[in-house]
Amino acid sequence: MMLYEVMCIATAIYWEARGEPLAGRFAVAEVVMNRMNDPRYPSDACSVVYDGGETRHECAFSFYCDGKSDQPDLNSVSWYSAQRVAQAVYEGRSAPVVGDATHYHARWVHPDWASSGYVVATVNDHVFYKDVK
Repeated sequence: MMLYEVMCIATAIYWEARGEPLAGRFAVAEVVMNRMNDPRYPSDACSVVYDGGETRHECAFSFYCDGKSDQPDLNSVSWYSAQRVAQAVYEGRSAPVVGDATHYHARWVHPDWASSGYVVATVNDHVFYKDVK
């Protein structure tokens, strides 16, 4: 049985990066873990993933407050992959893809916070940042 926190990370991976290459799925999981280790954010995975969901479009992870269902297709290969990636990253069994990144966005989005941080990686359709203020 998987830990509840691993399932929260897997849900973020599924909704944020299921169409990405494997590196993109690992990158999303790393951002969750990096936030857990940053005193500015909650210290558990589920609180990080669901942070800011009180207001629509104000969440840390956009899937959570987009007004759509957050239930993954439990029989899909994407869900299985998300669980495996989440567990590997949670247990520290993966090589870093995005280093200290705590934020990311799709290439076609330009959030206000992006100019306050440093780009550390671009993985397929996402740009990853550290030191965002």
